[in-house]
Amino acid sequence: MILLPLLVACEPPPPATEPFNDAAVAALANFEETTPDVLVRAAEQLEDEIFAELDLDGDTTVRSLTPERLSEADVADLDGPDRDPALALPVALAARSPHPVTAHDPIVLLPDQTELEPFAVSYVRSFSAGEACYPDDCAFVRTDNAITKDNLVMVMTFDLRKDWRAYALSDGRRARVARGWMEAGATAESGDDRIEQSYALELWTEQDDGTTLRLLVLWAETVMEPASDDTTVALATRLGMNTLFERHDAWIDAQ
Repeated sequence: MILLPLLVACEPPPPATEPFNDAAVAALANFEETTPDVLVRAAEQLEDEIFAELDLDGDTTVRSLTPERLSEADVADLDGPDRDPALALPVALAARSPHPVTAHDPIVLLPDQTELEPFAVSYVRSFSAGEACYPDDCAFVRTDNAITKDNLVMVMTFDLRKDWRAYALSDGRRARVARGWMEAGATAESGDDRIEQSYALELWTEQDDGTTLRLLVLWAETVMEPASDDTTVALATRLGMNTLFERHDAWIDAQ
């Protein structure tokens, strides 16, 4: 997901722990590994840190963390913009979905994501692999996404690459991980506002009570005029993430 920030203010969330950071980066960097061993360990570590550090029954303030910034090595296998990834602002938000992991799978396969994505006026998904067999008969689905967003501050059109992977945790519970990134930056239709780069990691893990633990970590470099401070941008990003979670649950409710 890419979020165009609103202008609001709030205290920043606490920094993520070192185990959380290590696991998030490991999942991002090892998404394509032949066997999902690293992804299994990363998901289970992220679960441990989320349950230890966050209040999943609270608002976005107590469900969010500030991860470490990325290094070039962390995104070395992605064809992204020629930018220092350490310039991308990190934000992480967790949530508990009342629905099972399998109820979230059909959302991945929707060609039109407009109603699900915050601020989207158009969000068209095309598939290059896995559309007919994910997640039952193939582990991966690969997509290209043509997106236009309007958040009342700017209108911007950009392309987003996003892939998903289905696997099982060490105790047999279902898990899904997604990795998204921009191959090029994008400029607003008017003015000089830009998204220079964006990388995202999403995680869904099955819980014993039939619910799903969700996590979204976004590293994005956004340039705005007039400039907004990082705390303001991070708050707006978290609010957009939470809206995304809510819209997905509402879509499932309506099925």
